Amino acid sequence: MTNNYLDLLANFGIGGAHPGGFFLTQSILNKEQIQQFETVLDIGCGTGQTAEYLTKRYGCTVTAVDNHPLMLEKANTRFLKSDSPVIVIEGDIQQLNFQERSYDLILAESVIIFTTIFSTLKKLAGVLKIGGRMILIEMVAEQSLTEDLYEKACSLYGIKEILDEAEWKVKLGQAGFTQIEIIDTPHALTQTEIKDINPSDTITLDYFELWDEHNRFITENSGVLGYRVFRCIL
Repeated sequence: MTNNYLDLLANFGIGGAHPGGFFLTQSILNKEQIQQFETVLDIGCGTGQTAEYLTKRYGCTVTAVDNHPLMLEKANTRFLKSDSPVIVIEGDIQQLNFQERSYDLILAESVIIFTTIFSTLKKLAGVLKIGGRMILIEMVAEQSLTEDLYEKACSLYGIKEILDEAEWKVKLGQAGFTQIEIIDTPHALTQTEIKDINPSDTITLDYFELWDEHNRFITENSGVLGYRVFRCIL
């Protein structure tokens, strides 16, 4: 199923499009004390910015997964140029067959909300090692949303549900995670400066208009929609 917003990100080739951007990613990872022997699963890797950083900074084994062919094409170009030994897999995390208990760390940067949330969380819990950790950066509802706003957000981003912080924690617990903490970050859903971009040769006007609509939406609803960084241990 197509998603116009994800198509937009793929065509512009935007790295670090998630809330907080790549600076937030670096600050989170630098506190994780990632070891060279660890295995990392980067779900919804996009153009590969985080996966490349992991291999270069920590020397760990990284598997990057995305179901968008153009995203992976640009990710593979990045990995080739930087000689990054990332294992790349194209597919939907909900459908892929990974070996159980095979990863020390899972990352999902504004990814799970674009899937069937609980199904994906259960799948990820199954491939994470006992005692392993999972870090999610995800949109949350800061207050009850009007029906109008809920429908507009779901339509704009091609998502099915918007959870508040407590609802995310409930689903994470039901999926099997025993320790769930919120990493201290700003909660505002604001547009971050884009420094990593690899645009396609031809981008239609529709994508520029959608990008403007996205920016207007998060500006107008900054107090209603936010994000959280969840650190979860199995």
